[in-house]
Amino acid sequence: MDPSEEVVGKLLGGRRLERGRFDAVYVGHFKCNLRRIVDFEHLSGYLRDLYQQPGVDETVDFDHIKRHYYMTHGSINPTGIVPAGPLLDLDAPHGREGVGASPGASAPVTSP
Repeated sequence: MDPSEEVVGKLLGGRRLERGRFDAVYVGHFKCNLRRIVDFEHLSGYLRDLYQQPGVDETVDFDHIKRHYYMTHGSINPTGIVPAGPLLDLDAPHGREGVGASPGASAPVTSP
């Protein structure tokens, strides 16, 4: 694992919503553009796995999230311009089938 990926994972570990916002908003708006979540194999797989859990995608509105950040921080974005991108393919295969339980999966029940 890339050392940067490990650090980002620790920083965002308990903040699931922040992972989804990172590429959509933080990369451009807050100038965190050295690497995006999509550039980290494990984090991007985890993000797609989480997003694909039943009911999660319908709670995420990236247009609303971007409008909020880009239009309410006048000192960072005085023009109020909201970018059209990036295009995020969160429905792409996550490749985490062999990693263990998915983020939303419950542990298997065993009989005594």
